[in-house]
Parts: sequence; C-alpha cells; structure tokens
Amino acid sequence: MSAPSSSALPEGSKVKLSVVTGLRVGKNYALKEGVSYLGRKGALAIDVDLTEQEMPGVAVAVNRFALIWFDKNGLAIADTGRKVVAVNGTPLAPGKRFPLQAEDTIKVGKTVLQVKVILKKRTAAQK
Repeated sequence: MSAPSSSALPEGSKVKLSVVTGLRVGKNYALKEGVSYLGRKGALAIDVDLTEQEMPGVAVAVNRFALIWFDKNGLAIADTGRKVVAVNGTPLAPGKRFPLQAEDTIKVGKTVLQVKVILKKRTAAQK
C-alpha cells in the first residue's frame, strides 16, 4: 500500500478524532500539537484515552497503541508495535509513520475514529 503524501495544515488549524464506532459514538478527542499517545488507561501516560470505548473489564497488557503527530508537517500516525491499528481499513506496519488526512478513519480494536480538521477562520483583515 502506498502512503498518501503528507501535507502541512494551515496555521491555527485544530484536529480532533470523532468516534464513529464504539461505546460512545460522537465523542470527540482533541489532539494537541506535537506527539499524542492513543490507547487505554494503564501504567504509561496517554493523551487520547479510549478506555471508555471498550467493554468494562477488558484486560490489556499494553496501553499505548499508536503515536499521532500533529505538527508543521501535518498529521501522521504510527502503530507502536501491537499491530492493532488500521487506517481506512488497511493495517499499519509497526513503527512506520503514516500520513493522515481529514476524514481518514483510524481503527483501534473495535473502536473507529474519524479525523476532523477544523480550519482557523480568517478575519476580514487577513483576506
């Protein structure tokens, strides 16, 4: 599978992940600029906590499933080695950075998230 080309997001853009399949459909997770860890609550710190999207009592040995970059180069994701992350239905190779675009879907276990990019509104003075 060939990766789509990465493109920088307009300055001031915000990115969120919106749940389309999971226990809390419609829930949004805002991404911070920089690197975010996607996973479930556990021993290691995570930024996007999907614990509430799975059935209670699910035992998980590793809680960091993916890294997401949101920086001047745009958006990208990488599977941390658990082999549980797919983008638009295609499983990701562990450790390989894969570019993301608006409306892409990310599947982690049974949870599916859609990438939403919110562009900064330009004022009349900026036009």
